[in-house]
Amino acid sequence: MRTDSLVALAAGVLASSQLAACHSLESTSDAGLQKRAGAGGSCGPAAGGAVCDTGLCCSEGGVCGTGGEYCTAPGCLLAYGPACDGNKAPSGADTSSMPRPKFGSVPYGVDVTSCTVPGKLGLTFDDGPYIYTTALLDLLKKSNARATFFVVGNNAGKGAINDPNSGYTPILQRMIAEGHQVGSHTWSHENLNTLSTELRRKQIIYNEIAIAGAIGVVPTYFRPPYTECNSACYAELGALGYKVINYDVDPKDWEDGGVKAEGIFTEAINSGRQSEYMVLAHDVQAFTVETFAAFMIQKAQAAGFEIVPAGECLGEPENQWYRDPKTGEARSARGASPEPEPEPTPSKSATSTTTSTSSKKIITPTPVPTFKVTELPRNSTTSSTTKSSSSTTFTTTTSSTTTATTGSQVTPTGAADLTRPAAWLGLAGLAAGLVLA
Repeated sequence: MRTDSLVALAAGVLASSQLAACHSLESTSDAGLQKRAGAGGSCGPAAGGAVCDTGLCCSEGGVCGTGGEYCTAPGCLLAYGPACDGNKAPSGADTSSMPRPKFGSVPYGVDVTSCTVPGKLGLTFDDGPYIYTTALLDLLKKSNARATFFVVGNNAGKGAINDPNSGYTPILQRMIAEGHQVGSHTWSHENLNTLSTELRRKQIIYNEIAIAGAIGVVPTYFRPPYTECNSACYAELGALGYKVINYDVDPKDWEDGGVKAEGIFTEAINSGRQSEYMVLAHDVQAFTVETFAAFMIQKAQAAGFEIVPAGECLGEPENQWYRDPKTGEARSARGASPEPEPEPTPSKSATSTTTSTSSKKIITPTPVPTFKVTELPRNSTTSSTTKSSSSTTFTTTTSSTTTATTGSQVTPTGAADLTRPAAWLGLAGLAAGLVLA
């Protein structure tokens, strides 16, 4: 082999390694020297804070890709995956500049765990609406019981709650019509203590936009996911006009199929310790809707409790559970109209189209595959990179296609990833060297 051929071959190999490195996790962006990762690359804290390229999600396991396996909330790592479901703003009028006067007797920005009206049991359900929620509403109506639903705007791949294609807006509207309360449980069920100030605020504002788009009002009642909220979180919720509602009875209906739930609830009701209770449950749990909710209702009513929303067991009238999305003043949700989406700015080159809304298709949420999200025990502590081992299972939609590889399909360290332009350029140099050889 001639010397010049060997030089060309070496140059090709060098180009391959250098160009691949430019696209690897060690590459940086021009702004802030931020590490970037392409499809199939590692992302998140374990990868030195590498952020996925635009259009990609960072899965809970720290791999960049697209589709439900990577993008579904709350597993997708918001700070490292630009395309995570939780990073996508809902359609609707922005509420970030809405006035937020304080009204009512319940304090703002502090932890409220107990009801104050004797004989009332505040029944609350987190994480929905979901495919089981309609059946739960049927049960509550039949049982003459009412509840608070702390809703999540876009979790488990269900789509935004104010999206006509998700089928959830009519469910929220039914909640209001039947005397239930709608509170906020964030946009995508993230642990607020692990988020930056910007991401935490988006979790709150995005859910306001979605809820107002569905029922025409913004709730003043809020429950942090996993009940995780540090001092900065409480301060921000107070500034945004939220009453932070937690609970004093957690039956753990989300843990191990709810095997302890009936015992925990029965002990609380029979103990005689209190004349009022605030109870946590989850309408994303099939066990809760099919069995446990009826058990709680029967047990509580037999003990003489009236089952009501959190706002009622705290002594506040219904109009103080919500605010007008424009004025910020107290407003009843009954009779409120969903907030219309802002009119799009017409483009000079755009073609005018007309969409008929006279006959809207009614969409019913349908069962989908299983997905796990973590539920933390009350007053637990977590780091930004570790979640509790206990988890609650519900179902979620997933995309039929993905662009990243997973498991054994991930390109081994040192192997060429032919999905990356840098690798092709390097191989071109290598080929040139071989030709000369």
